[in-house]
Amino acid sequence: MERKEFLKQGLIMCGLSLIPIGVIESCKKQSYAGPSNVNFTLDLTNTGNASLNSTGGSVYANGLIIVCTGASTYDALSATCTHAGCTVGYNSTSRTIVCPCHGGTYNVSTGAVISGPPPSGLTKYTVTKSGNILTIAS
Repeated sequence: MERKEFLKQGLIMCGLSLIPIGVIESCKKQSYAGPSNVNFTLDLTNTGNASLNSTGGSVYANGLIIVCTGASTYDALSATCTHAGCTVGYNSTSRTIVCPCHGGTYNVSTGAVISGPPPSGLTKYTVTKSGNILTIAS
């Protein structure tokens, strides 16, 4: 083998050996935490919040997903997947929070990881209802 060909193939092999490192780094377990200081209200008579008047309805507000899980029962969780930072959604059929990016699932009541790659659960927030007003707080 000529010296020039040897160096060319050596450089190609070095370049190819770096590809797995990039793949591993792109999927490394980094945790994305939810907002730390939360304190806001939602008016259930507002048309933008109307889905919260029915079990299974959900809305996004201030970086959170708020879900109506039963008659006057609500859960509020960070809307950011702890695996890759994607916005999660609520699946009313399975009653779980689901990440569309890598298939992670979370318990809607606790935020705990059920399955998939998320390294930790979603941050859970306190929800109280007074009349038609929901108050969500850290």
